[in-house]
Amino acid sequence: MPLFSQVQGKAENPTLVFLHGFLGNFNDWTETISYLKENYYCISLDLPGHGHSVPTSPPLQGGFEYCHRLIRSALDDLQIKQYTFIGYSLGGRIALDYARTQNDSDLKGLVLESCHTGLSNQADKDQRYKHDLNWAKRFATQSVVESLYEWYEQDVFSDLSCQEKDVVINKRSHNYGVCLANMLLATSLTKQTDALPFLQSNSLQNNPLPIYYCFGEKDKKFKNLADKLSTQTNIKVTEFNGVGHNIHQQNPLQYAQFIRQHIAK
Repeated sequence: MPLFSQVQGKAENPTLVFLHGFLGNFNDWTETISYLKENYYCISLDLPGHGHSVPTSPPLQGGFEYCHRLIRSALDDLQIKQYTFIGYSLGGRIALDYARTQNDSDLKGLVLESCHTGLSNQADKDQRYKHDLNWAKRFATQSVVESLYEWYEQDVFSDLSCQEKDVVINKRSHNYGVCLANMLLATSLTKQTDALPFLQSNSLQNNPLPIYYCFGEKDKKFKNLADKLSTQTNIKVTEFNGVGHNIHQQNPLQYAQFIRQHIAK
C-alpha cells in the first residue's frame, strides 16, 4: 500500500517533502506549510505505521530501505523531479539515510531538525536497542495513552509544561500501539548506519548536497550533537532560540522563515 500524502501549493514551484517524527503524521506540518505554500509545492507524507499509512508495516530488518522505496514511489506517483527533504527527528533520520544510500539526483537538499546522525559504537548500539525494545513492548502491550504519558517524561521533552504535554498526548492518542512498536524497532537508531562519514565526504565534494541542521536552544542532547557536526562537517548548523526538541510545532513561523531563507523560491 502506498504512503498517504497531502499536497499543497502549485506544482511549478520548488518542491518540499515533509517527513514527520515518531508518533506524528502529515498534520504536524500544517502551520509551517501555511506560511510556505504560496511559494513552494509542499508534500507532507505519513510514514509507515502512522496516520493514514498505518497499513504499511516495515520489516524488522531493512526498515530504512523499505521506507526509502515507499517515499520514492510516492514521489514518482506525484511526478516529482526535484525536491528538498524537510525531516524532523525520525523523519530526519530517514531522509538522511535516504541521501546517504539512494544516490538520487532529484534530491537537492536536506533540512534536518533535531535528528540523530547515527551511532558508531557497538556498546552504545546495544544499550540503545534495549531502550527501544523496552519502549516497543510498552507500546504493544499498554494503552496508547499510558505509553504516551511515559514517553513524554523523557529528558528530551523536559522543556514542555504539563499542560503542553497533555495537548500533545491528546493529539497522539489516536495512534495504534502495535504499529508504533513495529516502526520503532524497524527504524531503531541501532539500525541506522552512522552518517558522519557520509556528511564528511559530502563536505569535500565540488558540489556538495546542501544540508542544514536545526536544533532548539532548550534541547541539550541535540545541541551537543550539533556542536559535533559544526566542528567535523560543513553542515550549516542553526540554533533556534526559546524552543526545545520540536521546533516546527513550537515556532512554525520562525521555522518557515528559515526554510524560505535557505531554500530557493
